[in-house]
Amino acid sequence: MRALAVVLLVAGCDATLVDMDEIYTKGAPRFVMCGMAIDDKSATSLDAIGGALDRAQIDGTTVLLYAHKPGDLPNETVDPATVELALAGVVDRGMQFATYADLDAGEVPGSLALAFDDRDLAGWTSLRPTFQHYGARVTFFISEYPFLDDTQKAQIRQLQMDGHDIEYHSTHHYNAENYSNDHGVDAYITDDILPALEAMRADGYDPHIFSYPFGARTSATDQALEPLFHHIRAIYSTCPY
Repeated sequence: MRALAVVLLVAGCDATLVDMDEIYTKGAPRFVMCGMAIDDKSATSLDAIGGALDRAQIDGTTVLLYAHKPGDLPNETVDPATVELALAGVVDRGMQFATYADLDAGEVPGSLALAFDDRDLAGWTSLRPTFQHYGARVTFFISEYPFLDDTQKAQIRQLQMDGHDIEYHSTHHYNAENYSNDHGVDAYITDDILPALEAMRADGYDPHIFSYPFGARTSATDQALEPLFHHIRAIYSTCPY
């Protein structure tokens, strides 16, 4: 395994991707899954991604990484070159790509589960040639689905037709912990989970995995979400394991 001296600043603690046990999984044995951002602002280096892939390959696990808005502008969060390096790293090592639906079905040894959160359909669509070049299959956690226009909905459909996994990321992108503390857990489910989930199902999608906005969660929201989803994805700093 390559030596790693790269440091990430996560929730005020120093850690490296290769040392974050929670972001490696064999299938989906627990209801709560844990991912780590590779957005530029997370200070994740390209070397760290390579080290994470090395560990997943050696251990026969899947490493869970995610990002948001690809591009070079200040309001965009991840350099497309970072995404491409991660994809190329999988191919160069002879590893596999895994979606969250794949993990729900069983183990995908030695793999990368790369996901994108929110609703940057234009940015994600711009990566289609890169995904196709590397034979990559990724997961898109969609938020605010009822507010998307016809072009954006067509882009989601195209991504699904390309073989990518379409999953769920809330109606209004509320912070689950804050909203449920202020309004109650039932209101959180009614206001931020059910509307867009029902809209996606009406359009023929069947999401089984939910990604918490901001990674914010409580044991009560986890319990309330369990009848609706097979699994939920939190983030490294909010994971219980």
